[in-house]
Amino acid sequence: MIMRLGTSWGWRLLKLAISLVAVLTLTFFMLQLIPGDPVRQALGPDAPQSLVEERRHQLGLDLPVWEQFFRYAGQALTGDFGSSILSSQPVGVIIESRIGNTATLVIAGLISTMVVSIVVGMWIGVATRRGRRPFTRFGFNFLTGFVAALPEFLIAVGLVFFFAVTLSLFPVAGAKGPSSFVLPTIAITLGSAATLMRVVRSSTDNVLDQEYVLVARSKRLPARLVYLRHALPNLLTAALTLGGLQLGAVITGTIIVENVFAIPGLGTAMVSAMVNRDFPIVQATMLIFASAVLILNVVVDLLLGILDPRSVRKEA
Repeated sequence: MIMRLGTSWGWRLLKLAISLVAVLTLTFFMLQLIPGDPVRQALGPDAPQSLVEERRHQLGLDLPVWEQFFRYAGQALTGDFGSSILSSQPVGVIIESRIGNTATLVIAGLISTMVVSIVVGMWIGVATRRGRRPFTRFGFNFLTGFVAALPEFLIAVGLVFFFAVTLSLFPVAGAKGPSSFVLPTIAITLGSAATLMRVVRSSTDNVLDQEYVLVARSKRLPARLVYLRHALPNLLTAALTLGGLQLGAVITGTIIVENVFAIPGLGTAMVSAMVNRDFPIVQATMLIFASAVLILNVVVDLLLGILDPRSVRKEA
């Protein structure tokens, strides 16, 4: 059994390593395919040619492509992402000054998505099981389907207009305190949570009809104990199975939400760098976001293995 678990997790780590190498390769060559000189595009047409050549040499862009790649890969693996084309500031310093805001938003979004989807989905599932309250189930399915279909940009703009501009309950933009992260967290949570709620509600119907739950009910255990001890672990398994995809969307959704709320994070740095053709910053932020999604999927697999060891045995 231990050998099977070790083999399974060895394959997971190997796949993670291969995926990270693939992401590292894609982030480099994808920007290489963009036509034109990135230094000239970043510095503008009026920049002296001597300055352009100097910046190209400093960034190693005058080297053959294969040398540039191995230099980029080696530096990235040590956390050195080079320097900004525009400001000559180390990209690592830029990331360090912004990653705290992004991490705060991502963690808040991940926790909110899981808590809201499980609590609300389970509550609706219990309230509407076996055909009870059909109008409640219809309203829940309609509302969650509608919210899940809304783009995060539209949700974020709507939250700003209603809660920040109209009611003045929260800051319109920036990251000046905990209240600044309330609306952005809601914006990246709603869509993913709406999808997961539907999964949890459906799973609640199935779990509550399982034999072990019926046995627990026959022992006249309190309903709260039956739900928390016997039903919840299985609901978590169902939620996390789909949650890996939805929680990955939470991470990438921060790019859009940060720009709507003007939060100085990695998402705003990425978009600004794309506009200004500052490719070292684009490469670094893309690599961080993609790596975060991959690592999150491994963490979800780990949690699934703890909650349901059978899934690990099947893969082994």
